[in-house]
Order: sequence, then C-alpha cells, then structure tokens
Amino acid sequence: MRLAATLILLGGTLVPVLARADTVSIRETTLEIPTYLLGPEDKNPPLWNLNVYPYPMQTDITRNQAVQSYRAVVLENDYIRVVILPDVGGRIYAAHDKTNGDFDFIYHNHVIKPGLVALRGAWLSGGIEWNFPTRGHTVHTYSPVQYQILRGDDGSVTCVVGVREWVRRMKWAVATTVYPDRSYFQNRILLYNPTLTDNNGYFWANAAVHAWPDTEVIFPPAEYTYAGRRRNPQPWPNYQGQHLGWYRNTPHAFDYFCGTPADFVAAYNHERQSGSVHFASRHDSFGKKFWTWGVARSGLIWEDILTDQDGQYIELQSGRLLTQGDSWIFEPHLQESWDEYWYPIKNLDGFVKGSPEAAVNVAVRDQKLLVALNVTRPLHDATVRVLAGGKEIHRETLSLTPRDSWRREIPFTAGQEACQVALLDSQRNEILSYSPRHDKDKVPPPELEPEMPTDDAATAEQLCLAGYSTMKHWNLPGAVELFNRALEKDPGFTPALRWLAIVHYKTGRFQEAQRLADLALRRNDDDHTARYYRALSRLALGSSDRVEDDLDLVGRRAAYRHIAPFVQASLAVAAGDFRRAEERLRRALRENPGDLKARVMLACVGRRQGRAEEAIRMVDEVLASDPLDSLALLEKVFLGAAKPASLAVLRNDPQTYLEVACDYLQMNLHQDAAAVLEQYGRQPGAVPHPFVCFYQGFLADRAGKPAAAKTHYAQGAALSPDYVFPFRTESLAVLETGLRHLPGDWKLQYYLGTLLTAKLQWREGLEQLLAARQAKPEYPVLYRNLGEIYWHQLNDYARAQAEYEKAHALEPNDSAYHLALDRLYGLQGDQAKRDRLFQGASPKVKADFQVLLARAAYHTDVGQYDAALDILQRHTFHPWEGWTGARELYVRTLRLRVERALERGDHDKAVADLRLAMEWPENLGTGRPHNPDHSWEHYKLGVCYQALGKAELAKQHLTKSLQEPAAKDAPWRADAEKKLKALSNATPAGKK
Repeated sequence: MRLAATLILLGGTLVPVLARADTVSIRETTLEIPTYLLGPEDKNPPLWNLNVYPYPMQTDITRNQAVQSYRAVVLENDYIRVVILPDVGGRIYAAHDKTNGDFDFIYHNHVIKPGLVALRGAWLSGGIEWNFPTRGHTVHTYSPVQYQILRGDDGSVTCVVGVREWVRRMKWAVATTVYPDRSYFQNRILLYNPTLTDNNGYFWANAAVHAWPDTEVIFPPAEYTYAGRRRNPQPWPNYQGQHLGWYRNTPHAFDYFCGTPADFVAAYNHERQSGSVHFASRHDSFGKKFWTWGVARSGLIWEDILTDQDGQYIELQSGRLLTQGDSWIFEPHLQESWDEYWYPIKNLDGFVKGSPEAAVNVAVRDQKLLVALNVTRPLHDATVRVLAGGKEIHRETLSLTPRDSWRREIPFTAGQEACQVALLDSQRNEILSYSPRHDKDKVPPPELEPEMPTDDAATAEQLCLAGYSTMKHWNLPGAVELFNRALEKDPGFTPALRWLAIVHYKTGRFQEAQRLADLALRRNDDDHTARYYRALSRLALGSSDRVEDDLDLVGRRAAYRHIAPFVQASLAVAAGDFRRAEERLRRALRENPGDLKARVMLACVGRRQGRAEEAIRMVDEVLASDPLDSLALLEKVFLGAAKPASLAVLRNDPQTYLEVACDYLQMNLHQDAAAVLEQYGRQPGAVPHPFVCFYQGFLADRAGKPAAAKTHYAQGAALSPDYVFPFRTESLAVLETGLRHLPGDWKLQYYLGTLLTAKLQWREGLEQLLAARQAKPEYPVLYRNLGEIYWHQLNDYARAQAEYEKAHALEPNDSAYHLALDRLYGLQGDQAKRDRLFQGASPKVKADFQVLLARAAYHTDVGQYDAALDILQRHTFHPWEGWTGARELYVRTLRLRVERALERGDHDKAVADLRLAMEWPENLGTGRPHNPDHSWEHYKLGVCYQALGKAELAKQHLTKSLQEPAAKDAPWRADAEKKLKALSNATPAGKK
C-alpha cells in the first residue's frame, strides 16, 4: 500500500489540514457525545481466552450517562461528510450524504452506548469497524488506536488509522480518503504480519446502515447464502415464501453470507428513496454479508441496549474470505492491501448493481423498462445504451453529477432478463454494465467445507486435518489435542509434527519445537517448514548449530525465499558483517518488496554504514506505505530526520515501544533496542512500565553491565503489576534473566508464571506462581491466577476455593472473585457459604447485575423461589450477544415453583406461574423470539386445567404442547398424548 500524500505536523501535533481544492477539507475536532460510561477494565488477565489475552476485559457496563469528549477527524467535500473516531477503534463513526438531506448512509449513532458484543465485551453500534486478525469484534473496537492525517497531490484528504495488535502481534491500517469530486470514500486496507511465524489471518469490515420496514439488501446474483460457515447453503433471495432481502422478513438474528465471491452489497430504503453501496472487488474481498438482529423482540430489544434515538440497524459487511468461518494462514512478513468504496444512492426506486463509479437500477413495470442511474463523479457527454435481445432500444447522451439522479421509463415488452444496460464515459469507456442473464450465468455451485471426522476410526491424516481446521477456527488447545491424536496413530506423521513444532515455537517451548521439527525431518528432509522452524527454535535456544545451513536450504524455496534471508541478515548483524546483512536484505526484498520490516532493517544497516541520506529515503518510502509504522517512525528519529515530538502518534503506549525494541533485538541491533526504551522514558507524559525497565535490564545484562541490569530490574519490580499481562515469548528470557539478578523476587515470578500459563504452559506457570506465593504478597491477582489453574486445569475445587478466598479477602470489591467463589461453593454443595458470601458483600458488589443473578440462582437452588423471582423482576441484566442466562433462570425458577404448587394441589397457583413463565420480561436481557418454545408450559397447563375440570382448555394446551417441535423427544410426550386421548374420548357432558 502506498499513499502519495503529505503528513502535516506542527510542533509534533497534528493540525487541521485544508486540501488545495476548495471543495474538500479535513479537520481535527472534538465531539461532545453523550456516553454511557464503562467501568474499569478487569485487572484479572483472561488466561484461557487466547483470542483476547493480553488485553483486559471490558465488561463493566453501566447505565450512568455523561457527556464525554472524543477526538474526531472530519473529511468532507461537496457531496459527503465522513467522521472518524480514533478513540473508539478508529471506526468511521458516521458518513452523511450532503446532497440528500444529510442522510447518514453509514448509520450515525448519536450516543456512545456500549453493549456486551465484542471479544473483550464493550462494543458500539453504528459506523464501520475494522476486525483483524481474530474472528469477532476486534480487541481494539472500544479502545484508542493510532492515526495520522495526510493530504494528496490530487487534492484528496486521508485519515489513516491502525495499530499493531498484541494477540498475534500483527498490524492493520485503514486509510480513508475523500476526493474533491467523488461522492464515495475509499478505504485502503493494509494487513501485515511482521512476525517470523505463520499466524491466523482474518479480516472483515463491519458497517451499519439504517433498518426500516422498507429496507432491502441486495447481493450480486446469488442463488444461495451461508450462515456463519460454508455449510448448509440456503436459497437466496426467495426461501419458504419470503424474500429474504427485505429486512422485515427475517424474524431472528441471522447471518447471510453471499454464496459466491461478490463485488458489492447494498441496502436500499424504498419509501425514503435512499441507500448505501459498498464495493470491493471480489478478487480482493470475496465475502459480502448481511446481518440482522431480526424483527422479533429478541432482536429489537438490542435497539434500546445500543442506542437511544437512532433506531435499529443492519450490517453490511465485507471480508477477505467468503464467510466468517473462513480464515487463512498469514505467512511471515507478508503484506496484503486492497481498496474498498462506500457511497450513498438516491431516487433509484431500487438497486441491482454498483461499481466505484456508478449505481444502476433496472426493473420492468407495466410494460416499461425503468433504468435509473447515480454516479459518484461528474460525467459530461456520457452515454447510456439500453439493449433488448442484443438490439439497441434506447441511447441517450447526458451529463450527470453525484447531486443528480437520472431515470427513464422505456417501452418494453420482453422479460427483464432480455435487457442490457451500459453507461459509457465521454471516451466511450464502459463505466458500468448490467445484464441480468449474463450475471446470473456466472453463479457457481456451492463449495462446502470439508468434513472433519475425529472419531476413533479417523486416520492420522484426518485427525491432523481436523487439528488444522480447529487451529484456524481459533481453538489452539483443541488443535494440539488433535495433532497429538494423529501422532498416536502414526508417530512420524510429518504434517502433525510440523504443526506441533510451530505451535510449540510460538508458545515458547523451543526445545520441544526443535525436537518435533527434527522428527519431521527424519521422515522427510524436504519438509521446508519443519527446517525453518528448527532454525528458529535453535536460535531461540541460543544455538547456531546448522542454523545457517537450514536457512540456506529453505531460502531456495519459494515459501521461504523472502524470510530466510531476513533471519540470516540478523545473524550477519550479530557478527558485525553489515555488508552481508545488506546483501541478504536486498535478496529478501527482491522476493518480497512489500516487507516493511526488512526495508526498515535495510535502512538501519545503511545508517550503521554511514549512509544516512539513503537510509532516510528508505524510511520515508516505508512511511509512504504505512504512515503509522512505529519501527520506521523511531528509525527516522534515530536518523535525525524527525524530531521526537513526531512520535506523539504512538500515544506513549509502552507496548508499542517495547515491540519496536523487540524488532531491533530480533535484528541483533541491541543498542538501538536500548535507545527505543530510553526514548520512551523521555516522551512527555510517558508512564513508567515494569517491562520497559525489565527489557532495559535485559539489554544491560547482555551488554555486560550487571550493576545497571540489577538496577533496571529493581526499578521495574517496584512498579505496580496492575494490568500488566506479559505476552511476548521474548519475555521468557527477560524474566529468567531478571530472576538471576533478583532471586526470589515475587513480581518477576508472578509475571513469569502468568506468561507461561497464558502460553499453554500452565504446569510451569503454576510452579512460578507458587514460588511467588511464598513471599505472601498482598496482591489478589496472584491468588486469583492460582485459583484459575487449580479450578480449570486440575479440577481441584478445594484449593481453587482457598486461593480465591485469599484474593477476595485482599480485594472484596472485585465482583469477579465473588462470582468465582459463589460458583466454587456451589460446585461443592456448600449453600451456607454462598449465603454468607453475599450477606458479607459490599454494596458495590451487591449492585453488580452478575452478582444479583448469582444470588437469584442461590435462592432457586435452595428452594427460595419467591426471593429469586423478586431479584429477577426488580433488576436489569445486561446481556452478552446471544446470552439468555437470566431468562433461563427465570423460567427454571417458575417451573420449580409450579412443581411445588402441584405437589400441594394448588392448581390455580400453578396456572398463574405457568402463564408468567410464558412472558418475556425484557429487563432480563432477552426479548420474545418469533417462535418461542413453551411446550412444557402448555403441557403443564393441560394437566392443571384437567385437574380443575376445564376439559376444553386442557385439550387446547395439550394439543399446543404436542405441536411444538421441542415436544418430539420430550419425556412428558407420552403422558400428554395419553391425557389428550382421554379428554378427546370423554363425553360432551364432561366439557367445560
């Protein structure tokens, strides 16, 4: 990705920029937005959530509102206005059509009202968010990201947002550009894997548009859609008598993935004559998706959860692959970049096709062919041609701007599939063409996911493929289990050995990774992946044995031609051979010119050889591709070509500086790594961070300065461990070195134990955490982490309870500790302790809706149904997407109270409770679905009415119970059928 633009800085601070053309502008401003406040992030690391760690969870949803200030970047021309919020994931907050009453063609939510939807919890509806590299609403969706403002030589303006994420340590950036004479905004998306390893890749842009009864979603011709994964294709758009493209026709939350790679997806509001189009070439972005909450109350309830006055929305999404069940393996140092476009449409009476330059609707009505056009740039002396059966029936020359709509009704007696429409520019180049018949002929049959058998009869290959699929579907522990099962079938099965070697290398088990790679090479010495990871493992273990040989061999093969020379360059730097390092890097860049990290390393090598001007030019080229490249930004400062104030874009994020230090460490440029950390300490407002100190100590140790090393480690150990969740495998050596300088330091042991546990090494992690425990520190997270291991890995509830009790005693206001203890007491059947726990809780904890739900569950478990229902009826419960926990407890409690009433013979009370169970109080966080299952309630109502002598009512409810799909295998089915038969055979005199 290259952005031909100029970054505007003043004193290190981004300032408003006006493009040369009067019709386009970009400005930074502050928006005051009513905000429902989010409580503190969770201090407890999500050890088992490998798609979130090392980020803290953001689940403390409140309904306390205040007006808050948000940095905003506004891009605007005569046609559209686009607002970006760097403080909230870098999302496009809204986009408005200035030519159509300021219609927000990208949904503008006028409040910040988080709901529990994202991977970390908090999520905001509206706008467009960028999701990479993990399936789900990304870890940054409710957090600040980096941004830069640029101006193009063509008069365009651009805001680049992005960040390097820490789950997989990969980079994303999105450059949003508005041009002077275009009614679209362009997103240039950059994805980059700067690591040495193969990682999971995933990307979806998620846009919201308004949802009204007149809203229709349009895909390119597609005969089927998928839901979630490439399984069970469903006809599109007509299915079971409904046109599924209309928002109003889907009752429940649902994903519709266009069944074939598609160029566009659009939504059109027929009564309002407005809509939104998204275009991304199917060659770049296979996936197009329509998502809806549905029109039943189960979905509509989310309108109030997520907004105050802006109404319901649907999502138009665009993905790199066909569905969100698809992901790819992102190879080391590869970059992917492409363009996407969004624009408004109006006065078309519908929509059938769009391109970046125009949108068209074609429809046959009353023997007339409607042709309607919008364009995204001014067209002069353009031509519209309409053909029927290959014969031209209409030609017109016109001039059109994005302010206008063009439409004609042409006499037409043939079917719509016989027509063709083309729009040509003044040079008679085709801008857009539409032919229903031709487009439909392109629809291929479904290509479904392979089946993945995992039963005892599965072969080693089948188990390995299932492990590979499981890994791609974000379940690393499950994948490891399947790879190991494959090796039980065939101990030398090289694909399983290879993938396990990769997993172990990435989780810091370098010795085991080397062993597995060796085993793979014994069976197949042409396994280049095993050879590459063996080389990396040996380097991580401090060994150079045969590393160069392995890298030479794999460097001849296409898959590693770009990355093996990069690793060799770092070895050359370690040996002080900068000429060889340069030669290796130039070779790597011949194979992979888009490798930003290799390009910066080449600049570093040039700087070390005294070629500063050449190095500056190379760094500037990197920043032209990615203005947010933190390694390049710091290298430019080291070259003296930028002032330290230019680093303000990095937001004083210590992890960003640590990552750049690790980049330099990987290149064996230790002095530069140390300079990065020193630069962080000099940045205005930088907050001391334990791992900045630890890495400084590590570098001092490597430089032969033990006294300085010990000082740095001691400084880091003196800092608070709150929200410090170590995640880099490099930190294993850093912490182990620290323990040599500070033997028995509990914080170093705590950090090491936490890191090992998060890297699937919980046994080793447990040892370190227990060692830290010996110091008896008053730090609750340590005991909580121990409790998690005892509970979830060893199933030792008693020891888990003891650790959690210690954590709770130290921090009684942490609801997470209360909830864990409530569950542990319940698992051990100690209801008295559950009761005492709540009675002794602080007011803050007692106000937590999750604690209230646990208290209601306690009352239900001990038979205090009235007390449980009182809690459930008086409080509001904030749901996760798809969560029905409070509703389930409500129904379970009422059913138990029904059974108690029946035991007493109180059928009237049972009837009242059964009717309550069929209500859907929305304070429980769940709305009534379109087809709720009340089969058990109807069965019991039948029983009650029979006992009350109301035979007709009994028959009605028994009949309803048996008609429910859930009744098919219900244990009470036989009794219901028996009772219904008896009632049906009764004499009319018995009816009431």
